[in-house]
Formats: sequence, structure tokens, C-alpha cells
Amino acid sequence: MNPNIAIILISMISLAVIGALSGALLAFASEKFKVKKDPLTEEVLGLLPRANCGACGYPSCIALAEAIVAGKADPVACKVGGESTANKIAEKLGRGKCEVKERMIARVFCGGTNESCGKKFEYNGIPDCDAVLLVGGDKLCEYGCLNYGTCVKACKFDAMKMGADGLPVIDPEKCVTCGKCIIACPRKIIEYIPKSAKVVVNCSTKDKGAYVRKICKVGCISCRLCEKACAPGAITMRDNLPVIDYNKCTACLECVKVCPTKTIVKI
Repeated sequence: MNPNIAIILISMISLAVIGALSGALLAFASEKFKVKKDPLTEEVLGLLPRANCGACGYPSCIALAEAIVAGKADPVACKVGGESTANKIAEKLGRGKCEVKERMIARVFCGGTNESCGKKFEYNGIPDCDAVLLVGGDKLCEYGCLNYGTCVKACKFDAMKMGADGLPVIDPEKCVTCGKCIIACPRKIIEYIPKSAKVVVNCSTKDKGAYVRKICKVGCISCRLCEKACAPGAITMRDNLPVIDYNKCTACLECVKVCPTKTIVKI
């Protein structure tokens, strides 16, 4: 036999043997070290929406399912699934009906549209709030919405869109309180309010009223008229801005009526 052909045949046989041994070794290892799945965890996972949004505090739905089965997390932890999912999981685990607190929704605490709030300069860069902040932010208000929709891009549930006035609009029926928009907002002006809330302070400024008058038509001027008009005592001033205690608010709308700049609005 030609020596060259013999070398080729030996090489091919060697490779075939090595491949077969490697395959057998991998098959053995996968069987030996495979992670056994808990059937109950799999059933709980099947009830979760599998959005993997992280709103529950766990990195994934499988991690939450494991925590629920282990008793380290409550079925109501899944904000996306809501009350219906929580009760299905509780029933599966034999824990009875869940007590679900009032649903919260995200709200943009700013009414400063491109028309009502002045600008320092005309920005022509990447349409992103973080990007415009790198050059100082183009809005005169240092606390207001930048109007470039970074929060909208972060929402995985189609619960946000940019309004015609340049402000992000949140659909309360689609908001699942995942918190992605809150994290994405560089100005930190998106917060949770009860879905049943009837009024909101559409401002986040901490500047004094005299300055706010110069830069924004709808900004809070710290006149305190709302605080005085609120009979239940649901409004207190904090850093030149009224804060509503929704546990005390009776939705009498007196604060809306007396607000001279229409910063407090009915929703």
C-alpha cells in the first residue's frame, strides 16, 4: 500500500475514534450532570407570562417560579400577570386566594411640552434623553421631561407612546408596573401612583416660583394655594413642590380649581 494512503487512512480512523469517544463522553456528562427539573416549578412557570421583565425582583420568570415554590416569594410578585395569575399559582400550590393590593401605574410627573417650556438651545443629535443630557440638556427646566422618548423605547408592553405635544403618554390599562420606564428616565420624573388616583401634580421642579414663571407656563410656582384648599390635608409642600398623599385624597378637586398655572390636573 502506498505509504501516503496508509497515513491518510490511519488519520481518518483516528479522527473517527476520537469523535466517537468524545461523543460518548459528552453524552455521559450530560446525563451525569444534568439539572433535574422540579415538576411543580415547571407548572408554576407555565402559569407565569414569561415576560422576563425583572419587575418582580428576580432576573427571570424561572427564577421567580423557583422562589415561589420554595416559599421565598409570593405569587403576587408577578406584576405582569396580576391578580388572575397570582390566584392561579396560589390555587396550584394550595395556598388559597391571594390578597392583591391596589394596582399601581407609572406616571410622568411633568407637563412641560415643547411649547410650554423654553429651551436653552436647538438640539440636533441622537433623539435620546441620555444623549441630550451629555450636552447639558436642551430644556431650561433642569427637572422636566426632555421629550425624546427614551422611556417609551424601554417599555416592552406597548404601554407608552409619545404624544403630539412631545410628552410621553402612559396607557393605564396596558401598564404592568414593570418599572422599565422609571429606570430608563434620566431625570427620574416617572413614578408610581394608584390607578384610582384622580389628580396629579404635573411637575417635578424644585426651583423657586419666581424662576419657574420665567421658564415654564405650566410649572409649579410654589404658591401653596393647593395646600390651603385641601380640606383633608392630603397635600404638603416638599422642596417647593406639592406632594399628594393618595391615602388621604378624596378627589374633591379643590386643588385643581385653585392652581393658577394648571400644574395640578384631573386625570
